Amino acid sequence: MADTQTYTNYAQFNTVSVTGRIFHSEVVETKNGKFLSVSVISTLSKDGQEVEFTFTNSNGLMVLAGKGGLPNGRIVTVTGHITTCSETYEKNGETLLLKRPKIHMTGVQILDGGLGPIPNEGGNAAANNVRKVSTVKSAPVDKTPDVAEMEEALMSSY
Repeated sequence: MADTQTYTNYAQFNTVSVTGRIFHSEVVETKNGKFLSVSVISTLSKDGQEVEFTFTNSNGLMVLAGKGGLPNGRIVTVTGHITTCSETYEKNGETLLLKRPKIHMTGVQILDGGLGPIPNEGGNAAANNVRKVSTVKSAPVDKTPDVAEMEEALMSSY
């Protein structure tokens, strides 16, 4: 049996391909340069829960986006490596549930045939609702009857 504390976990080269719609695509400028930030919404099964796949890129896909090739709503098939998964985030000390789980990918490419149709101009965008995760402090509990009252009630019934 392998002990995970004594052996190093090396990077895996597993890849995943996802087909979905571009939810958000923008070129972000920072002090260190600029990069493309993309969110793709897909489902894990037919009519299943939506999942948001995110990635950044600073080379070929950024050029494609700059030419208008990655507009919101376009269907794409992306291939890359999963790095993180999350379903919640914290804001002002509260834990909030994301509208859809988020999976971040690296090394993303759009292979030949991976660019699908561009949506019509009047398409509906997906809503981004925030849901609050709350914990129930205690469930409502009925008042416990007094033992003396119960004994009295039992004795009077005889």
